[in-house]
Amino acid sequence: MLKKIKTEIAYRLINHGPIVLITSIDKNNEPNIMTIAWTSVINSEPPLVAIAVGNQAYSQKSIKESKEFVINIPDKKLMKSIIYCGNHSGENINKFGTLKLSPLKSDTIKPPKIKECFAHLECKVIKQYRYSDVLFFISKVVYADVEKKYFDESIKTDKIKTIHHLGGGWFAETGKRFTPLKNVDI
Repeated sequence: MLKKIKTEIAYRLINHGPIVLITSIDKNNEPNIMTIAWTSVINSEPPLVAIAVGNQAYSQKSIKESKEFVINIPDKKLMKSIIYCGNHSGENINKFGTLKLSPLKSDTIKPPKIKECFAHLECKVIKQYRYSDVLFFISKVVYADVEKKYFDESIKTDKIKTIHHLGGGWFAETGKRFTPLKNVDI
C-alpha cells in the first residue's frame, strides 16, 4: 500500500547522497567550512557538479565572490564537526581552529581542503542560478583526490563510512557495496 507524503518533504526520498563539508574563502582570504547535503553530479565530461546554498549561509557570499570552493568528503568519525559546521555560522568563528581541523593547501584553487576528510573535489563556479532563497552553483571539478586505501573504481564502503542526511533529523551511513549480477536472464 502506498502512503501519500507532503511534496515539501518529497526531496527526502532522493536526498541521501553524502553529506559534505564545503570550504571557501572570503575577501580577506579567511577560510570557512559549511555542511551541506544538497549536492549533485551534473555531468562527467566535462566534470560538473552543483551545490545548493541558502541565503542564511555565510559561505554563499564567499563562493559568489571567489567563484571557488572545495567539496570535502568526511567519514562518520567527523560527525561532531559535520553537525557543528551545519549549526554555526563562520562569519565570526574560525571553524578550523574551533574544531581542530587541519587546512590543507589545495592544488589548483585558493580555498583549502580539510586534511581529516578522505576525499576532495576542487571546484570553480561556471554558472549560478537563484531560486527563492537558494543559490545553485554549477561548477567544474578542476582537481580531485582521495585516500587510495578507500577507493578503487568507487568508494570502498567496507573501509570508510560516509554520512547521509535523510531529512527530519535522520542520518544513515553507507553499507556493503556490491555489483549487480551480470547477464541476468529475464
